Amino acid sequence: MGRALEIRDDLTAEELRALVGRERSNRAARRLLAIANALDGMSRADAATAAGMERQALRDAVLRYNAKGPAGVRDRPLPGRPPALSEAELALLFDRIYRGPDPETDGVSAWTLPDLCRWIEARFDKRLTPQRLSRILRREGFSRQKTRPVQPKTDEAAQRRFEKKGLRAALKAAAEAHPGKRITLWFQDEMRVCHKGRLCHRWWSRGRRPPGRQDQRFEWTYVFGAARPDGEAAFGLVLQEVGTQAMQIFLDAFAETIPEDEHAVMVLDRAGWHGAKALRVPPNVTLVPLPPYSPQLNPIERVWLWLRERFLSLRVFPDFGAIVDACCHAWNAFADDPERIRSLCLQPWIRKIIG
Repeated sequence: MGRALEIRDDLTAEELRALVGRERSNRAARRLLAIANALDGMSRADAATAAGMERQALRDAVLRYNAKGPAGVRDRPLPGRPPALSEAELALLFDRIYRGPDPETDGVSAWTLPDLCRWIEARFDKRLTPQRLSRILRREGFSRQKTRPVQPKTDEAAQRRFEKKGLRAALKAAAEAHPGKRITLWFQDEMRVCHKGRLCHRWWSRGRRPPGRQDQRFEWTYVFGAARPDGEAAFGLVLQEVGTQAMQIFLDAFAETIPEDEHAVMVLDRAGWHGAKALRVPPNVTLVPLPPYSPQLNPIERVWLWLRERFLSLRVFPDFGAIVDACCHAWNAFADDPERIRSLCLQPWIRKIIG
């Protein structure tokens, strides 16, 4: 008769029984209970029988317990079905997706699932259905989305420099130029709102396109807005036109809201009226232009989208005054909600700068 297999004794029988009560797997719980019985002095056959298992199963459990402790008695996950695409193949597929097709050689402007299935078959000699490829891509974090417009003249290197150093340098220069003042960061932009209505997304029955009211007239006004990404304040004016004169009105009114112990650094795009020679910038405001063609660096762009989707779509305004009233209501709803300001404006790269 063989010698009984020794059991590691770093946990007592009482401690193992306590683990049994917290174990979610019934099979693992029985193994721990049998090992606890054996540690209490029961024979291996009796210990296994009391736990509802065979003696050989107890021996196998002891071997796994000695090697890895209580975690070792849990069932190992089954290997399952081999993946449709290896990690190397997935990496090549992702690169293909990110690079996009060449309309001249590939014949399409954007990939569809059938296109990618044909590419996978030609490249890897593997045949996947569009449904299975969709599950793979969604599991890997992909989804089909509407593209964000990018100006062909965009200088990505200049944008990265602004994110990493440019804005920090502007804030530092403002602090040095205005000692004793608390420097606050603002982002500014304008939005046009007109009689010609805007459609938006809405919940509706699947397979049916929802209706949406849309006016066709062309009388409009503009919302000038600025907000602190930390959510502490927002300022807006509704003006009938854009230009140097309107920008002057906005800056003068904005400057009056800044406390005496503060100096505002306002980041804005390079619209002509933002940098006009005739523009007189108030002494408590410093204007910092974004790199050219960089709307994604201005979080106010996201505010305009939210205002349009939430308040200004699917509406028919009876007259010009109704447009102004709707713009004021929409902006005030935004300005009165600090959490909303932060969620829309405090982008990760801005958070790194202001802390």
